[in-house]
Amino acid sequence: MATTLSNPRAQLKDEAATHIRELIISGQVAPGQLIRLAPLAERVGASVTPVREALLLLAQDGWVVQEPNRGFRVATITRGDVEDAYLVHADVAGELVARAAAKIDDETIATLWALDASIKARGDQDDDALEEINYTLHHTIYEVAESPRLVWFVNASSRFVPRRFWGTIPGWFEHNRAGHAAILEALAAHEPERAREAMANHINAARDLLLAHLDSVGFWSSDNPGE
Repeated sequence: MATTLSNPRAQLKDEAATHIRELIISGQVAPGQLIRLAPLAERVGASVTPVREALLLLAQDGWVVQEPNRGFRVATITRGDVEDAYLVHADVAGELVARAAAKIDDETIATLWALDASIKARGDQDDDALEEINYTLHHTIYEVAESPRLVWFVNASSRFVPRRFWGTIPGWFEHNRAGHAAILEALAAHEPERAREAMANHINAARDLLLAHLDSVGFWSSDNPGE
């Protein structure tokens, strides 16, 4: 009997959950908002069933609250929640890049510089491709560290990173183009502590951009919109 290596339905649910979570953390769906399944499914580009399954998954992780006879409501997210997630993200990513700096080879450094050049060469309208290249650059570094448990923690904390919606955050394009040079220079020089500091600064700058955006849209003061 053939073994099924993937579950398309589970993948669709997980993809919908990621999309919804990033809608929330980018400020497009506010804390306290009652979620309407059909409009959300249309926005996500999926049918109602995987979106409902995704919301059940997000309820387990505390992103939404299921209310009897009403459906789902976006959970309260505080400024401190975001700051704490980025604290973990910056610390663990800093450790990963420090470990990578001690062992990275010239070929990988060249790959990273090529990825950085590709980011700088793309226009702002190509935000999906920019974020994919950005993701590849970071995870190429993390893989060099050969510390899979730490990568797990980076991935967990990055749930507060609105990957597909970074383009909606003012200043992100400029930050993404300018923010990697110091990291790559430290890696090329094989200086772990310099690399750690550069990575932490890079992630903390992204945190500040996101917080400023959420401040500007009144994310923390939402009081049950959409009733």
